[in-house]
Amino acid sequence: MLAVAAEPGRNGRRMSGAAGRVGLVLVSHSRALAEATETLARQMTGESVAIACAAGAGEGGVELGTDATAIAAALERVCGPAGAVVLMDLGSAILSAETALELVDPELGARTRLTGGPIVEGAVAAAVRAAAGGTVDQVAADARQALAAKIAQLGEGEPSAAATAIAAAATAGAAAATAGAATAATAEVATADPSGLHARPAAHLIARAAAFDARITLENVTNGRGPVPTASLIALASLGARRGDVLRVRATGRQAAEAVEALVALLQREAEAAAPAAIAVSGFAIPVAPGVALGPLVRLARSLPDVPETTVDDIAAEVERLRRALELAAQDLGNALRGSDILDAHQALLCDPALVDEALSRIERERCNAAWAFCQAIDAAAAIYRQLEDPYLRAREADVHDVGHAVVRALLGGAAGTVPDGPPAVVLVDDLTPSEAARLDAARVLGVIDRRGGPTSHAAILLRAAGIPAVAGAAALVPEAGGARAGLDGATGEVWIDPDPETALAIERRRAVLRASRRPAAARDGRLRLACGRAVELWANVAGPSDARAARDAGALGIGLLRTEMPFLGRLDEPGEAEQAALLAETFAVFAGAPIVVRTLDAGGDKALPYLALEAETNPSLGVRGVRLSLARPALLEAQLRAILVAGRGHDVRVLIPMVSTAAEVSAVRAALERAHHALAAAGRPHRWPVATGIMVEVPSAALMAERLARQADFFSIGTNDLTQHTLAAERGHARLHALADPAHPAVLRLVRAVVEAGHAAGRPVSVCGEAAGDPDVAPLLVGLGVTQLSMCASAFDAVEDALAGATFAELAAAAEEALAVDEASAARATRAAARRPG
Repeated sequence: MLAVAAEPGRNGRRMSGAAGRVGLVLVSHSRALAEATETLARQMTGESVAIACAAGAGEGGVELGTDATAIAAALERVCGPAGAVVLMDLGSAILSAETALELVDPELGARTRLTGGPIVEGAVAAAVRAAAGGTVDQVAADARQALAAKIAQLGEGEPSAAATAIAAAATAGAAAATAGAATAATAEVATADPSGLHARPAAHLIARAAAFDARITLENVTNGRGPVPTASLIALASLGARRGDVLRVRATGRQAAEAVEALVALLQREAEAAAPAAIAVSGFAIPVAPGVALGPLVRLARSLPDVPETTVDDIAAEVERLRRALELAAQDLGNALRGSDILDAHQALLCDPALVDEALSRIERERCNAAWAFCQAIDAAAAIYRQLEDPYLRAREADVHDVGHAVVRALLGGAAGTVPDGPPAVVLVDDLTPSEAARLDAARVLGVIDRRGGPTSHAAILLRAAGIPAVAGAAALVPEAGGARAGLDGATGEVWIDPDPETALAIERRRAVLRASRRPAAARDGRLRLACGRAVELWANVAGPSDARAARDAGALGIGLLRTEMPFLGRLDEPGEAEQAALLAETFAVFAGAPIVVRTLDAGGDKALPYLALEAETNPSLGVRGVRLSLARPALLEAQLRAILVAGRGHDVRVLIPMVSTAAEVSAVRAALERAHHALAAAGRPHRWPVATGIMVEVPSAALMAERLARQADFFSIGTNDLTQHTLAAERGHARLHALADPAHPAVLRLVRAVVEAGHAAGRPVSVCGEAAGDPDVAPLLVGLGVTQLSMCASAFDAVEDALAGATFAELAAAAEEALAVDEASAARATRAAARRPG
């Protein structure tokens, strides 16, 4: 037996047997998961139950794994006379827990129960039961059955025999408690909480009931479930109590009357605390489109009929119905998305064999109706996008559903999502689709709160172009029921539901300040003058014609980054050269006479293109992507280069090479450009020639070798998004590394300075086209380092101009030098204040 020293608990004391209750040990491969689960459980019970985390492996538990000695030490801390229950997440955690029982004192081991209950739901149920004074076997039983109520609620299958037995025992126990009781009290109360009798009020109910010398039961009079004892979270969940249901509280024993009175009062208080009108909920969602909004909150009204699973007799007629529906859907989406480059992706989906052929096959094979067949194909395609790692591609799932909805409406009727009649309002929606976003009228829609969605969705692009403030990913902040009134800041991600008068006034003030600060595009020529007279050029990042029009309207000097991936994504075949040229020409026309920087295809790795049959990669960010993919597929590259040259005739077009690591890559692309030029000339096809050719600096090797690369490149464009993640080895989409993946980090700024110095020495222009260019904290530092061109989303122009207003280059350079000398990104951002000191 191993002697394990007891460690102090949260308050510096040994935690075992807190208040004589059963203790809990959470065993997980992830320390973060275990600690989050403990936090959730303590929201129900406070500090009344001893809970210990034995999670992770290695020093500090930072590695994934489990450690038997850590579990044994945790048991020593929490297992008092009442015993302890151990919950585990995965298979090897069970082995570690079983080993831990062999390491501790046999008497302690005899008081310990290992349970197969789910670690999250089980921990909550077990903690509540333990707080109510349950025995170790009762606590373990509640943990094991923690999923029973959820399974029953979702109708996912018959409850297990054990769950049925527990429910029967609870009901029998409740009946026995009330049978023949001499002293009894009863009262009824309606459930007013919008979420019904959910976990937190149920936990409070259990804790309050335990304080009385009485046997207490609860019954759902509305649906006939119960009575069940108030000692079990699972038993209470089995009542299925929803808002409006009438609950009957019954107690027997010495304090029966007091118990009923107290529990009825508690349920009423819980309902009042949860009432939406009484709460001003605030928090942060994902910023999507800048702007501040405040007004009535309405749900986007969607009218999509239920899709029947019926079969058909006439297969040929059903096939024809589907083909006609595809044509009608194309017309419907064309009307909504006309003039948007997003329409092309939708039209491609309507012709995609992965959808159409699959649906037709289902009709012929299973004789199912057209709507059901197409919905099945849509669901399968959406699942593929949903599993992708790249957030940009994952956001295309909404496009697939948008196309599916259009086809179902064409087949079965229904209407596209609309805003209810009434005054201008903030719109609440679950996963806004592109066609819905395109139909929103900025005169009637003050802002959009998307409970799902994200900043890279096509709907987000359209909202930014329309100037409608928006946030996404707000499900944790905004319940489905919403509220009466809402406010949002699309630049910061702040959301307010039913704000109090003081908060509402503050939001209105913020909106007024923003409106007053906006400068008309007519007053902007794409050049910002610092106080010393030095010019900083404002260019725009765009993905197609609609983005280009918004950028032109905002007064951008030119296109600093034209992403060309759009025609290549969301399809099973490669876009033809003529198709590419036509799409590019439409965008070029918007900026006729202005400089346009076109980036060659930046795909591969996590931006997989099905028709290229690329191999899966363990680390796609460092794999075959960007110029590496283009050089591996020379025919693909040269077709795109010919399309760029043909579309670029009469325009100031420049070519930008992504993901450059070596000078040899630049030479190879230049040679491909020469071949494209000669092929077009030989065919007698007019085209742009010559073209300036630059490189994206987004790999540290390119920044460090910038002096050598300047011999091959005509200009540099620094992509701070990838440069930051590669320099700091921190994936930019990783939720836990968000603070580390900051372009203001001195290491990134040092690389920017190296590129600027190399560019200036060789007479090569240097721009920044990553998100840092539009960050008002970082843009002044970039300018201070000598960057003269900033390319960003056009909606960021005002904020960047404000950040640079009144500063001289000397002041910005001093701030940049301070930023280079600190250790952390947060300290570098703080030096922004130096850029605002009066000269």
